[in-house]
Amino acid sequence: MVDLNQSGDGGWHHHYHHHNLLPKRIILVRHGESQGNLDTAAYSHIPDHKIPLTEAGRAQARETGAQLHDLISSDCGNSTNTWRVYFYVSPYDRTRSTLREIGKAFDRKRIIGVREECRVREQDFGNFQVAERMKVIKEARERFGRFFFRFPEGESAADVFDRVSNFLESLWRDIDMNRLHKDPSHELNLVIITHGLTCRVFLMKWFKWTVEQFELLNNPENCEFRVMQLGAGGEYSLAIHHTEEELREWGLSEAMIADQKCRASASKGNWNENCPWFLDEFFDPPLEELSKENDECYDLSHCSTNDPEIKEDMEKDILALLSEEIVLQKLVANESLQRSKSLLTESGVVYTHYKREAEKCIAQVETCEEARERAEAELREELKVTALWEQRALEFGWSSSGKKRVQ
Repeated sequence: MVDLNQSGDGGWHHHYHHHNLLPKRIILVRHGESQGNLDTAAYSHIPDHKIPLTEAGRAQARETGAQLHDLISSDCGNSTNTWRVYFYVSPYDRTRSTLREIGKAFDRKRIIGVREECRVREQDFGNFQVAERMKVIKEARERFGRFFFRFPEGESAADVFDRVSNFLESLWRDIDMNRLHKDPSHELNLVIITHGLTCRVFLMKWFKWTVEQFELLNNPENCEFRVMQLGAGGEYSLAIHHTEEELREWGLSEAMIADQKCRASASKGNWNENCPWFLDEFFDPPLEELSKENDECYDLSHCSTNDPEIKEDMEKDILALLSEEIVLQKLVANESLQRSKSLLTESGVVYTHYKREAEKCIAQVETCEEARERAEAELREELKVTALWEQRALEFGWSSSGKKRVQ
């Protein structure tokens, strides 16, 4: 029986003799390239949940399926018959299609279940998304903050956090009560096919990341996946499968990376006591630590001796430093100048295009006016000829009714 004393992250304290009841991996996968990723105008006339994958997106999903199969099957010890997979999938068309393509890499006997899970769906951005309006709204989101900004008629990332938290509660009840029909001898892998922001929120909840840390995270690419693997001490970690370089590319700070490395190897007790808990995010350093740091760095020569980077900087000639700064400023100025020239050139092209179109319109108007004047002149001539013939007809005795008068 798993001891459900929640530790505050999405994980749970558990007894080590039932370690094998827990999934070996929880893998978060973002869907493949969709029509909306290719052309955002698609959101203006297709409901978000019906946006389909592109052909490239389907190919990405098949490739990811092969990668996941290799990852799971190549790490099963001496036995190749013990691993199984259970899938959760967002109800959106693009995630369902991604799952279908990924599933082609797995034999059916390896798949012990699949569940459509609405709580891992995409953030709701409202209904149909008009490009001009969404541009203005997303600019407002940047000023307000990505996590708390709520889209009109939609959700904030905080709303997604709440439903993902609820999903995690259900997930661990399923595991605790063995609703996933797990054979204890089998190595279980949970694969969740979802969306970029939902992936980030899931990790934020699990690892207790702050809002500030969340907003530093980069969105996964299409069909990119994050592997949370169970460490020897009973904690899940991103640092078992992924490298430090990958974690940095995703936006994790050094403290967050250190925490992941700690989770990968430390036992539960040691991890609670020794691993970083991001206290600096909430509190100032203790006075004794500040005093110690000040004492150590009071002597600049002592400080430089301990810090190679500071020593190197101090040994540089001041003129060399100024030269480097000038070169850097020149580079920045040149980049700005090039951007300005590029914008000016583009503006000139657009101006020339519209000027030509305007000249065409003016020419067409002038042509129409000339044709109208010619037609009016011809009509006047025709009326004169008609009047002349009518006059002559009357002179020859014809009436207006077309009958000749009797003399």
